[in-house]
Amino acid sequence: MPSIKFSRIWKIAYPILVGNVAQNLLIITDTAFLGHLDAISLGAAALGGVFYMAVMMLGLGFSIGVQIIVARRYGEERYESIGAVLHHALFFMVPFALALWCLLRFSGDGILSHLVKSPDVMNGVGQFLNMRIWGICFGFIIYVCQSFFVGIARTKIILPVTCTIVAVNILLDWAMIFGHLGFEATGIRGAALASAISEMSGAAVYFFYICILRKQDFRRFGLFRKISYSAAAMRNLVKISVPASLQNFLSVASWFIFFAMVEKIGEQELAISNIGRSLYAIFLLPVWGFSAAVNSLVSYSIGCRKPLLIYPITGKAALITALSILLMEGLTWVFSDFVTSIYTNIPSLGEATVVIMPAICISALVFGISFICFNTISGTGNTHISLFIEIIATCIYVAICILSVEVWHWGIMYVWLIDGFYGVMMIIASLIYLGMGKWMKRKV
Repeated sequence: MPSIKFSRIWKIAYPILVGNVAQNLLIITDTAFLGHLDAISLGAAALGGVFYMAVMMLGLGFSIGVQIIVARRYGEERYESIGAVLHHALFFMVPFALALWCLLRFSGDGILSHLVKSPDVMNGVGQFLNMRIWGICFGFIIYVCQSFFVGIARTKIILPVTCTIVAVNILLDWAMIFGHLGFEATGIRGAALASAISEMSGAAVYFFYICILRKQDFRRFGLFRKISYSAAAMRNLVKISVPASLQNFLSVASWFIFFAMVEKIGEQELAISNIGRSLYAIFLLPVWGFSAAVNSLVSYSIGCRKPLLIYPITGKAALITALSILLMEGLTWVFSDFVTSIYTNIPSLGEATVVIMPAICISALVFGISFICFNTISGTGNTHISLFIEIIATCIYVAICILSVEVWHWGIMYVWLIDGFYGVMMIIASLIYLGMGKWMKRKV
């Protein structure tokens, strides 16, 4: 790999760009349908969705560690050991998903009751989570499969998997929320169950592709052949993956605190922030693809003993990401009335969303660039450093969120700008660490 061109980054990123946003697209479609019910359902879905996403980040973060190791082995041309990495990932992820299901099923309402002020919103959040948790195990399996394909830079399968997930979710949202195709109209519960079933369908597509359709093609990686457990292999996987898992959890958990603070401002502010969160997810669609490409290419470059390539990789990915976000923000701003009409038919909610849109655009742009820089650190295998940076930034972010609402009484637009400040902190910390060069000695 003599150089890293824009085309190589794009080749890896574009299927992920479309496909690695399944959770975000589920949120977008749920929000669009629930926005035509009432503000309470919209707000409850916001809190329940972010809380569930925080839990799922434990699995997604762990899979980032899996992806780092797979890409490193691929760069070292140690192909047969890649299957063992995936086997041990499943050994860890499936029991972990079941444990999280039990925790949320029996303790989720108790945890949330201390954070949510409105009884109506709390009732909606409980209904949402009790259905949504049925997708946890399948979501974790999707993350493991995805980490394999991103690690070996063969990402085209991610696109049809995500198309399946989104298509199933849209159809079932329409059927279950409003009561079509013989289903009972179950509102927010239907939206959550539709998302869970769509994740099951995505896991089924991955299973069919790996184990049946392309079984012979993947034999060189040792997938599902000579499955055995190695304590040493599991320790190495946990050492790399757990910090990434905790870092991703903290990142989204801090956003849950953000929404908990917004709920204290008012139910309408929570509802428009859910629409804002969905727009935020749309703006950041390019980020997930390019950050995954950076993560994989950085680890691959180090495996090929060309560590200095990480600087052009990061710079080019950050540039493409910024331009992509600006393009999507520009289109959304020009057609803002049409966009908000998709999410709600309540005029006051649409108008209020347009008012906070500049703050959302600024925060999304800064956060997108910071995420690229941050994933470069993860790609080097120094996930404990990324966790340390995340802890410091999250503590500052949460403190400002609480103070902005409880003490300073900021308006909703200024509260949304806190995300941009968080992104600035992450960019500065990432660039300082990468400039030090200590990451070059890290072995995975």
